[in-house]
Order: sequence, then structure tokens, then C-alpha cells
Amino acid sequence: MTTPRRGRPPSGGREQILTATYELLRDPGIARLTTREIATRAGVSEGSIFYHYGSRDGLLSAVFEQALTPLIALREQGIGTRGLPETLDTFTATVEEFLERAVIVLFAAQADIDLRGGLHAFLAADPDRRPQRGIALVGDHLADLQAAGRIRAGIDVHTAAFLLVSSCFFRVGQPWLIGAAPVPSRAAVLDTFLTMLAP
Repeated sequence: MTTPRRGRPPSGGREQILTATYELLRDPGIARLTTREIATRAGVSEGSIFYHYGSRDGLLSAVFEQALTPLIALREQGIGTRGLPETLDTFTATVEEFLERAVIVLFAAQADIDLRGGLHAFLAADPDRRPQRGIALVGDHLADLQAAGRIRAGIDVHTAAFLLVSSCFFRVGQPWLIGAAPVPSRAAVLDTFLTMLAP
């Protein structure tokens, strides 16, 4: 175990604190999400957490923001650079990568009223942090394809996008909620989804 350092917090401590917080959430869960436990795991002083993040909800928001990295990268590079099967496969894989880290933050926040309020305020402050952004990204892409006659007319493409994102959340979130249980694979969902979209 690393001994916590004394004095002014080092600049490199931020990443160690985020990593330690994520590990504690993944392992024992919210019951051990104390600043003392995080500091011990990160090998920093407890004051470093408050120096860098201000509070536990500031720290939880930072862990969530770190989870957004793959989605931000996907949005910046553009979603529709390949065929629809490849585009949707990349998109759903990226959403699931995000959720693997974000879902435990969301569940932890629901277990603590102070953390929940802080995370809700963090999400509300920027629309790009909310799930509707990913749904709109795919829905708009499907709308362009629909206008070009490349997917079925008469379906609500944003509802279709919602269903696709929801399948990602269910696949990643279910083990945390009720334990392992059979769910359709991402490949099976995409195959059915593409069949439903075919003109």
C-alpha cells in the first residue's frame, strides 16, 4: 500500500484519484466511497481530493466526464464515415465502452442523495453529457439515410436510435442491477435492427 504524501498536492495526483475512485466503485461499491479510502488507494493525501475536485460529487462528476472520452472522440471524427452496419457497430461499441465506466457512477449516485444532486446538476449543465446527445447523433444520421431512400420510410428514426442506445444500456447495466442473465448480443441486436431498417 502506498503511503499518502504530505504537503501541497502534486499535479499528477488527479489521475490517480480518478483511477482509485473508479476502482472502489467497481469493487466494493458506494459503501466504501469515502475520501479517506480513495486517498489511501490513490496514495495521496485526503486533502488532494478536495484540492483537485472540491467535493465527493465533484469527484464523481469528474469520473463520469472521463467516461465520456470515447463518445466525444466518436462525435468529433463523425459517425457516418462507413456503411451503415459498420457505423452502427462502431457506435454501439463506443456507447458500451462509455457505459462500462459510467453506469457504476450513475448507480453510485442513486445510492447517495448528495451525490445524486451533484451529478444531476453536472449533467444538466451541458447537453452533450446527456444520453439524448448520442440518440440525436444516430437519429440524425438515420434521418439522412431515410431521406436518401437507403432505409425504410415511415419509421421514426429517433425512436429507432433510442431503442438502439437502450439496448446498450440494458446489456451493460443488467449485470450491475440483477446479475448475469442471457441478453441478445450486440451483433444479434444490430442484425435485427438493420433488418427492420431495410427499405
